[in-house]
Amino acid sequence: MKLLMCLHCHDPFNLDLEEKTCKCGSTKEKYVNQLHAIYSGEQAVLLGFTNSSLIKAIQNQPKDGFGELLTAFVIPEECSTFVNVDTDT
Repeated sequence: MKLLMCLHCHDPFNLDLEEKTCKCGSTKEKYVNQLHAIYSGEQAVLLGFTNSSLIKAIQNQPKDGFGELLTAFVIPEECSTFVNVDTDT
């Protein structure tokens, strides 16, 4: 699962086939197909969750206390499937 987060307004949001923006409007994104996405905004940070750990965390959701940990990571700035159109030449 991929997310985009705007460091200006701290709004994390998921990708979609229709363009989406953060709350302040400085970060935008959209999928161009099922694998590739484009985004813009100097304040954009790319985030990812491993799907298997997300599914496991959901399956092991407790009724109370602390939730199940999952694996999240920051996607590199240079990623072949996630292109910043502000810097793409």
